[in-house]
Amino acid sequence: MNARRLLVVTYHFTRDDAVGGLRWAGITKYLARLGWKVSVVTAASSQEHPTGGSTHVESCRHLWTSYQLLCHLKRRLVKSLPNGLPVARPSGRPGLLHRLRLEISGFLTFPMDSTRGWVLRAALRSRSLIRRFRPDVVVSSGPPHSAHLAAGMAMIGSSARWLIDLRDPWAGALAKARESDSGAHTCLAQALIPRLERIAFRAAHGVITNTVQHAKALAARYPDLAIACVPNGVDRECLPPPATDPYPGLGIAYTGTLYLGRDLAPVVQAFRLFLERHPDAAAAGSKLRIAGHAQASHALAFDEAVAAAGLEQQVEVLGPLPRAQALNVVSHSRLVVVLAQDQVLQIPAKLYESVAMGIPTLVVAEPGSAAGIEGTRLGAAVCDPTDVEGIARVLQQVWRDGSGRRLPCPVPITYEAIAPLMDELLRGNRLRPLTTSIRSGCLGWEERAR
Repeated sequence: MNARRLLVVTYHFTRDDAVGGLRWAGITKYLARLGWKVSVVTAASSQEHPTGGSTHVESCRHLWTSYQLLCHLKRRLVKSLPNGLPVARPSGRPGLLHRLRLEISGFLTFPMDSTRGWVLRAALRSRSLIRRFRPDVVVSSGPPHSAHLAAGMAMIGSSARWLIDLRDPWAGALAKARESDSGAHTCLAQALIPRLERIAFRAAHGVITNTVQHAKALAARYPDLAIACVPNGVDRECLPPPATDPYPGLGIAYTGTLYLGRDLAPVVQAFRLFLERHPDAAAAGSKLRIAGHAQASHALAFDEAVAAAGLEQQVEVLGPLPRAQALNVVSHSRLVVVLAQDQVLQIPAKLYESVAMGIPTLVVAEPGSAAGIEGTRLGAAVCDPTDVEGIARVLQQVWRDGSGRRLPCPVPITYEAIAPLMDELLRGNRLRPLTTSIRSGCLGWEERAR
């Protein structure tokens, strides 16, 4: 009866495939062991998140929308034609018709295509659960950031504390969005998303980020906002055991999505230099293995980089894999690559997995970025994307080492270690700043005048 109660509203909540669900799947698991009663409202199927009875999960699947139905019918039509539908490629700058089509598409998918048809249902389900469960704290986690809209509507009239967890920037991401992200460039998104962020931040009791850099950027924009940083981590119980039969030669793995600024071309060029200088590594069967989704333009650029380097036989593209299989690829590799180019405020969650498994890790990112600083803190090698020679030296160092030994992480990065920090934060029993050591990866809660 005296247990603290937590409600989490998140679109993703799984320990299997959706990376966005790993953070709170891990945190709630260990919060429950600290005595918390936890309920979760999510779009994930109940079969995707075995919790062993420690967490109550209510799956709220999103309904089909008219836009999703049209897209589904278009895909079916394309598959039914011999050569697919002809694609008209605009010449020069996009015209008025293209802009109009973009705005209509943005209107039909606002606030986000994957969650349209879910937000209102999640709000109603969360509101019902708040009445029954009576949580002390409600946490909404995004992206998708529409989870914050659902939680905000559900919280009307509730006395519970509401914290917004930002795994990635919300409105701040609009300025960095690339042309491939058409929804972020519509007038509707540019006008409404910053306003929605401000409304949510004013209604919430505080914001949680997973990087210090993002917390400082938000503090500069919202000086009266209470902000804390609790980093991502890894659930060691969900990692595979060390592989006894590693890949032959120098096995390099990249498991993740190729999108935004993430580009494997510097790694491919460095791999070519390494093989030219170490023909024994080429003879031993060294390979670069790629697993994960890739946007069409990124896949094309990667294929061109591989062809230009002449490494078709030394590169293996595995395509999208279930998380367990992707971790198996990592476990058998001698070096893991983490890409974070042009992501100043974010840290890919994959970084924590390879470091926790003790596998040498190379972070390709600007040294002053969040991923570059965190990679250095965790003992990974960090190279600027333009430093092809530096990347080649890292490959050479791993090859010459030859021991394949597991490297211990110098700092705690498991959710078991992070849960007590989150426990203190959720209890909210301190109005003065928390003085948690920055070496633990947690920036203290900053209570400012509201």
